[in-house]
Amino acid sequence: MRRVKTGAGWKRYPAVYSSNGRVKPNIVMVKDQETLHEEGYYQLRYYQGKRIIFESLKDASPSEAEARRKVKEAQLSVVVQAAKAEVKIVPPDPKRRLLGDALKQFLADTVDRGSTEAEEVYRLACEEFLRVIDRRYVDEVTSDDVVKFQRALKDRGLSKRTVSNRHNSVKAFWLYLGHNAKVLPKPPKFDKTTPEIYTDQELRALDKAVTDPRLSLLFRFLLQTGAREQEAMHVEGNNVNTEAKTVEFKSKPKWGFRMKDFEERAVPISKELLDQLLAYKKEHAGSYTLIFGKGGSPDGHMLRTLGQQVRSAGLTCKHCEKCTDQNVPVRSRECKNWYLHKFRASYATKLLRPHRDTRTGAMVPGLDIVTVQKLMGHADLASTMRYLRPAESEQTQDVIGGIAWI
Repeated sequence: MRRVKTGAGWKRYPAVYSSNGRVKPNIVMVKDQETLHEEGYYQLRYYQGKRIIFESLKDASPSEAEARRKVKEAQLSVVVQAAKAEVKIVPPDPKRRLLGDALKQFLADTVDRGSTEAEEVYRLACEEFLRVIDRRYVDEVTSDDVVKFQRALKDRGLSKRTVSNRHNSVKAFWLYLGHNAKVLPKPPKFDKTTPEIYTDQELRALDKAVTDPRLSLLFRFLLQTGAREQEAMHVEGNNVNTEAKTVEFKSKPKWGFRMKDFEERAVPISKELLDQLLAYKKEHAGSYTLIFGKGGSPDGHMLRTLGQQVRSAGLTCKHCEKCTDQNVPVRSRECKNWYLHKFRASYATKLLRPHRDTRTGAMVPGLDIVTVQKLMGHADLASTMRYLRPAESEQTQDVIGGIAWI
């Protein structure tokens, strides 16, 4: 529930969930209508016998409140089942920290930092880690448990890259618990590859296939700004600076969104994209503030939408596991060759590469790597350097063809 302040005083209303199972920040259900109430806090409602209990969750974020609800639901379920089986429950030692509680707080803190993508990665790895090691308290975990976890992942047939990535997620949790990282085993080594990018042919084919003005603008926006998915979801009309010709990416507390590592930034855009954004803003003036919102709320289905557009246009690769999995309905086969972060990788690579100026036809050098780092919102230069890669064959051919060899 969410206890909110209304004109008639403090009221309790059910919290509202999005289709992905997350709590919509500050949204409650009032007479079958989703309503925004920014002033208030979450509560858990449950029974003790016939008595209704309201447990306050003041200062809890939406993700933390949902985590607390799941814990309470599991606890009450165990109590009921134990009573039926005439089993005595031994309560946890109040002097010792529970691993499950520590993980929920770790994930909640990650979301509060604005790292929603990292939270999903951490959740996947750490929840499996706890299932594998079967420990209850923080002080029980040892480095041998991490070895056991790696072995379980290898036995499942996961690649060295995946095992290494899961290890790094568990390592972040390990450090959060206050343990010494020096005692941890090393993750398996694997061949590092550069981030995948879209070819010019793929981008032209997608642009030609997408006829919906909003979606066409969305994909161009992702490519020409390098925006992360959450950043694009929460960009508003007032984030478009007409004079500076930039798009400003900022935290949006009213939507429960914080920038990754709190690094707000302004990204220069072309006049063409600026004109398209201003036209879209004018067309939707007064209806809602979010440029890429859906029903007045941030659109959390951009990846699914991209998959649908690619599939209907016949642009899928037709050979990845998602395209060929016969156990999945055709409408749910999202080609692994197409994903949102690939626009961001393409943006960084295009900025770094020499290219032909569309206005003059002359070859011009790419931007310096420090500038690209700032535009990408990277905390360190090493993250940006991953996007340095050879030019595509078409561009390489242009350069080779223009050289006076003799």
